[in-house]
Amino acid sequence: MASCSSSPDVEPLFQQLEKGTPAEAMAAGEKLAEVYEDTDLPRLEKALDAAPVRTLQLIGELTSNGSAKLLLDRLSYLLESKDRETARMAAVSTGLRRLKEATPSLLHHPEEPTVIRALGRIWAQSLDAPALPRAEEIDRLTVFAVSHRQAMGATPTLEACEAMLSVMAEPELADFLGKHAAHRFPSRSLCDEAVRRPGFDAEKGLRIHEALLSSPDVALVAGILSNSPFPLREELVRSFLKDPRATPGGTKLADVAAKRLKD
Repeated sequence: MASCSSSPDVEPLFQQLEKGTPAEAMAAGEKLAEVYEDTDLPRLEKALDAAPVRTLQLIGELTSNGSAKLLLDRLSYLLESKDRETARMAAVSTGLRRLKEATPSLLHHPEEPTVIRALGRIWAQSLDAPALPRAEEIDRLTVFAVSHRQAMGATPTLEACEAMLSVMAEPELADFLGKHAAHRFPSRSLCDEAVRRPGFDAEKGLRIHEALLSSPDVALVAGILSNSPFPLREELVRSFLKDPRATPGGTKLADVAAKRLKD
């Protein structure tokens, strides 16, 4: 049918994407991500029907308006797919594309780890981010409320902590750290891990790690001093050189601080 026609040079790639081995499909997807244009949108739609997971991986790498609209148009259906991998990849793709328009559909499934992480990516704020338009700010605050409830609840998850910290504006982060960093809040270790994940804002991650150094959890502090990927301020690290505390395993904070300063 003409509606499913595509350029001769991309048809073999779509065939490999749909029917090839995993390695062949991956290679075809990488090439399609480089050459795809929305003139091939009907063929992309056909591929989404034939091989949804593989095609969603491709859509997550594209930047065109047509492919974004296709994902948004199908999103509610995809998120409710009986195939969990299809639903998971649909959420992942919206996060990779940072499609704010996907927010209402995603918020119908906030309990799914990939969904809450996607929402965190979509609404991530830097410390110096400008104010959002009112409608967008309402969506961001909704995501913040949902992720905060999960991250600070009885059964926090890594994804919820990452989303909560990602979407916080600077005043919200300052308030959160002021209230919780110096205490044993249940999700403190997950927050430490969340800021280490690929793609997390480095400036925000540094702020969080430095604040968590005030935690009474000696093991948490030792871990941050030992292997934080962020450039902790020297004066903060030096303040632990005379700290007598040690972890349950016997690691002394003073020794960890000295090693970081030496390295």
